[in-house]
Amino acid sequence: MGIRTQQNEYAYIQRLASFRRLYSIAKKYSNGYVMLNVVMMTTLTLLSIGLNSEVLAKKFGFTQTDYSSWLAVISIIVLTIDKLIIADRIDVHREKAAKIQESFDRGLFKLDWNATQAGPPPRVEDIVRHGEWYLKKHKITELLDWYAIKSDLVPHYFQVLICQNSSLYWDVNLREKINYAVIVGGVIVLASALALCMYFDLSTSAILTNLTALLGPILDYGYNTLKENKASIEQSQRLLDSIESSIANAESNPSEDSIRRSVYSIQDQLFVKRKTDWLIPDLFYKIFRESDETVMRLSTQQLEEKFTAR
Repeated sequence: MGIRTQQNEYAYIQRLASFRRLYSIAKKYSNGYVMLNVVMMTTLTLLSIGLNSEVLAKKFGFTQTDYSSWLAVISIIVLTIDKLIIADRIDVHREKAAKIQESFDRGLFKLDWNATQAGPPPRVEDIVRHGEWYLKKHKITELLDWYAIKSDLVPHYFQVLICQNSSLYWDVNLREKINYAVIVGGVIVLASALALCMYFDLSTSAILTNLTALLGPILDYGYNTLKENKASIEQSQRLLDSIESSIANAESNPSEDSIRRSVYSIQDQLFVKRKTDWLIPDLFYKIFRESDETVMRLSTQQLEEKFTAR
């Protein structure tokens, strides 16, 4: 049975549902990280600037008060919570999800489990529990045809290369867009805060304290996002280059054993990548899904035609 058909069997749908739920849990912790570092700190900074404004105090009749020192304390507390609590919970659920996704791929691709790389296989109970929970909340049709393979005439290991290629391309393309959005968003937030400070004529010390308190959490979030995405993109590009090289070698010197070794090596690196990747918010998937999915399916079709013609 080929990948095209087997991926829609219930056992694989259940694994797919399971790792999607676990990634979703990890993303909820990641969303909490964003709410604390970006949303809450930006809101508190703007409030601090407003409450320390002589112009607003006279206009609305409140006592002008400098809360910037308290804001600095809150900033330190937020960073501590992020590092000691939130980051750990993200890591735990992300790795568990990556392991179940690895089980999904290796079963579908007919690859032996690499215990040295991934440890013991995921427990069946975890797969069933999280998978059934997800399937009660979502339509099973959302999970059908996870990989865009359409032809069973393509040799198996070439099908696997196509699946690995589409997965990596999608990931790289999305992360590049996210990095751009993070940079633009960060500049807008900091520039807006500085402009308000200048407009309300705050003292130099108040400006520095407010902006530093805001800068700490936002820089922590922005730097980690950009750093992790950059590392992920570079790793994906190396794997895509490896896939391209494997395809070129197969065209000149077709050897199933050589392709099989390439497939195993790439899959090992995919697991390492997935268990450490910065988690992409679902919002970005929804925004870019249609255009990216169209490109992915067209490229998959072209590769299938190339391998079928061999």
